Amino acid sequence: MTAPRTDKRLVLLTLALALCLAGTAGVWADVEADFDRAYAAYEQHTQANDTEPALAAAKDALRFGSKVFGKDSVNTANLATNYATLLNDTREFKKARSTLKGKLNNLERRYGEDATELVNMLIQLGRAAKRANSSIEYFERAARLSEGYDNNLLEAQKNFDIAAILLRRGGSALIEPYIDRAYDIYADRLQGDDFRLGFMAYHKAQWAIAQSRHGDAIGYLQTSLTAFKTPAGDPLGDLERTVRLLLIESFETLGQSAAATEHCLAVGAKQRWTLSPEPLYKQEPVFPMAAIKDQMNGEVTLSFTIDEQGFVVNPTVAESDQTIFNDTALAMVQGFRYAPRFVDGNPVATAEMEYTASFAFAPANSGKVNFQRPPLPGFAQPDFNDRSLCGQDVPVNAGQCDGIGSVPK
Repeated sequence: MTAPRTDKRLVLLTLALALCLAGTAGVWADVEADFDRAYAAYEQHTQANDTEPALAAAKDALRFGSKVFGKDSVNTANLATNYATLLNDTREFKKARSTLKGKLNNLERRYGEDATELVNMLIQLGRAAKRANSSIEYFERAARLSEGYDNNLLEAQKNFDIAAILLRRGGSALIEPYIDRAYDIYADRLQGDDFRLGFMAYHKAQWAIAQSRHGDAIGYLQTSLTAFKTPAGDPLGDLERTVRLLLIESFETLGQSAAATEHCLAVGAKQRWTLSPEPLYKQEPVFPMAAIKDQMNGEVTLSFTIDEQGFVVNPTVAESDQTIFNDTALAMVQGFRYAPRFVDGNPVATAEMEYTASFAFAPANSGKVNFQRPPLPGFAQPDFNDRSLCGQDVPVNAGQCDGIGSVPK
């Protein structure tokens, strides 16, 4: 029997195809390995809060991941969210918009338009949006969809994140609904010393003060104080000091000076005494009508004692260049509160303190007086590129900066 003849051309074709497939498999394995390395580097750098290397790693992870998973994959969409988050953190909003373009549709096709899986991308789209109205629409949708989380602490965290982003963008007038929702959940779920609850309560207090609801503000501020209280033996933190100053202001506004004393003492016990201390609370002056009518200016220097509870005692006029303001200055300083000086751990009275009040009236058509209380320390509006919320002793909000977690394969 004659053996079948082998077609040399078929053998060569089969061999070439096998070599091609082997080469393709090798290239594919290399791409997967590149993705794994890039994503591992992204996780490492984000955990270390190293923005620049994390940004480069996130870009590589997206580039390789789009080849591994496909451009229309939800994994690729999630990788784009990670990269866009870091772009937003570094104010590269145009690049973030470009990175996320069309990616929301991929998630919507996979999960539907009302799924919680859309929340993280919606928040980053809101951060990157060119127009304020578009930004708010994304944030509102993200907050609404976050109601679908089984664990409502996640819903609170997303509202917290949105509020923090708006604060950084100067949108403090828009944050109330997000603060309210986060506060309601945190008050129900968190321990009193949790920073997130304290931060939400602080902003609730700010609105109450703005609306002259000082009684409500006191309740929120006391909640904040529990969260922000400095450990015993440590210097007074900026957050605790700020909350105590607002408590002093609210109690004094309500005529409850005795209740304010606790906070004057707490501040005094942990601060270094200076020979020219600034008052913790300033009472507004009541001006003579003649001074208002004639647009008069002047300075009055007062001498007095600060007693053991931070009250002003026995004020007298030490110097004045406009006597019409003397009674105004005396009445005003009697309503001031100070942090008393402490000696060997105990508050003591301090005599021969001075305060100079400067009175300068605005032009007659404004009807306003240029006598203003200085801004309180702490809780300043942070720069958008600053990843802290309110200052150096505020922890970074991990929920805002961590991306979306691991990408399944």
